[in-house]
Amino acid sequence: MSFVGGAGLSNDTCQYLPAGTVIQWSGPETSRFIQKTDASGVTTISVVSHASGKATDQDGNTYAFNYSNAFRVSNSVDDPATFTGVMTDSFSLAGPGLHLSNGFIANLTTDFSTFVFDPINSRGDPIDFSDGSAHCDPL
Repeated sequence: MSFVGGAGLSNDTCQYLPAGTVIQWSGPETSRFIQKTDASGVTTISVVSHASGKATDQDGNTYAFNYSNAFRVSNSVDDPATFTGVMTDSFSLAGPGLHLSNGFIANLTTDFSTFVFDPINSRGDPIDFSDGSAHCDPL
């Protein structure tokens, strides 16, 4: 599976990039999805994703990026639509004069249409935890 970095990364959302910098990327992405329901009716969903590849800025400078995300959530018999668990996320970008290392571990509550993050810890400026929008962790 190939991954293309959407709108890219820029100083508009990532405070650690120099003004005017826009970075686009592409590379392979793999994801693994596992869903199991136990005898009592509790469903656990695990998703592990990884992407890596080459990134380029508006001046043609090249960078390497690496992205990893994993979460495991379970519902309950009393509330089968709501899943809770933990998400771990990491994004790094390295190249000439620039190195980003962003990520977080957060408690996650979701019905798979909305995601609520309660951060346990974070580094860099990965996302806005109130709405999940990307800052310096754009994947």
